[in-house]
Amino acid sequence: MKACYVWLVAAFILTGCWDHREIEELGIITGVAIDKPEDSDQSNMLTVTNQYVLPQSISSQVKSGTSGNKPYVNETVTAPSVLQTIREQSKFVSRPPYYYHLKTVVISKELAENTDLLKLTYFFYRDHEIRRSVQVFISDEKAKDLFTITPEEDKVPSIYLDKITHNYATKTAEMAPSISLGDMSKYFSHKKSFIIPFASLKENAVYIDGGIIVNANSKKTVGVLTKDETRTFNWINERSQGGVIEVFGLNENQEHPFTFEIKKMNSKVKPFYQNGELTYDIHLSFKGKLGEDWSYESDQFNQEYVEKQQKAVEERIRTMVVNSIEKAQKEHEVDYFELMEPFRIKYTKEWYKVKDEWNQFFTKANFNVDVSVLAEHYQDVGRKLPFTP
Repeated sequence: MKACYVWLVAAFILTGCWDHREIEELGIITGVAIDKPEDSDQSNMLTVTNQYVLPQSISSQVKSGTSGNKPYVNETVTAPSVLQTIREQSKFVSRPPYYYHLKTVVISKELAENTDLLKLTYFFYRDHEIRRSVQVFISDEKAKDLFTITPEEDKVPSIYLDKITHNYATKTAEMAPSISLGDMSKYFSHKKSFIIPFASLKENAVYIDGGIIVNANSKKTVGVLTKDETRTFNWINERSQGGVIEVFGLNENQEHPFTFEIKKMNSKVKPFYQNGELTYDIHLSFKGKLGEDWSYESDQFNQEYVEKQQKAVEERIRTMVVNSIEKAQKEHEVDYFELMEPFRIKYTKEWYKVKDEWNQFFTKANFNVDVSVLAEHYQDVGRKLPFTP
């Protein structure tokens, strides 16, 4: 009887690996690129490229210390749906597609401008293998072209692309914040317009430069943001604590440029609604250092000179913000700044009346923009001495 009890316990304890799968037997996919087919007769189809990682190639390169063959392979299929492309690949790929390690989804700009993005990405939201943390990008070129480069830092392009997005928070404000499948799902559910990082190829590298607007109503992309527009978005929403501001001199000839490096910034957005008119007060405050100055007259220990530089930076930022908001109202006609949220919180009853026509309501809003800049450091000479008048 005791022996039977021991065997019964062992049957439950020693079966922990009954469903294990060897990594070499899996078709590990780290990136998916979706394009519009080149053949006009296939206009109602999708061209999907899966990037398969080859673990054995990565392992051999690490051991030998040489580059060797590419540690990935791209497989492209054209079919009416994303799921159908996966089933088609099963006909010629020896390892079954495995999406648990998916890092990036790239959609071509051409496709995103003419396709309902909620319908296009619906499969990724619902598939049990795909995580909602997967990063999404819009590509200026064919999406699959981004998976053909050979980056030096990371051997797999789709993983390299995912890591670039980590720089927007502290290094630059010219890059749209990263956005995941889960983020997109929330935006679509709340009917809020948003932006997606915009990727393009330059030589043998991928540049995440600016962003692209997704209209909540059409669920399609409607415009590409410039660097200044992307900066404005990041500042209003406090999405970036880094970057530099270039000012081309203090004199009329603009001969001697200098740069202000942002170390910390804060944003306060206050909506005011009265008699059917909406006004936003936006205050942006920046702290940082004057990192570079080409003027021979530069004197960071002269308080008057420093204040002139701070005022010049303030005016540069304010002009940038005002122009970006004006363009969003008159050209894009979309509130991608997410200014609906503070209005909804403060004026809930009024919001319910205008929520279905919010973009149109946003285009008629007024804006008061105030900017303050404080230079706390000067290049590498140390902290600024306190000024005593």
